[in-house]
Amino acid sequence: MAFDRTGLSGNIGAGSNAPKFFTYDGSADTKAAVIADSFFDEIADVLAVGDIIISTSTTVPVALYIVSISAADVVVTGYVAVA
Repeated sequence: MAFDRTGLSGNIGAGSNAPKFFTYDGSADTKAAVIADSFFDEIADVLAVGDIIISTSTTVPVALYIVSISAADVVVTGYVAVA
C-alpha cells in the first residue's frame, strides 16, 4: 500500500534541538514497503535527519531512523524489528 498521512502521529520534540519522534500505523503495509526509501516522502516537510519513526506493518513493528532528506526524497536506515 501507499503511505497514509492519517496514520501518522507524534512530532514529539518539535521546536527543540532533539530528534522528533513519530508513530505510524502501517498495519495495511508490508515491512518491505514501510522500510523502503521514499515511503515517507509525503511528510518530508515535517521530518528532519535524525528523526525516529516507530511503525507497525503486516508482519512486525519496526523502528526507523531518518538518514537523509533531499528534494522530498526521504531515506531511512537503521530499521530494526521491534518484536
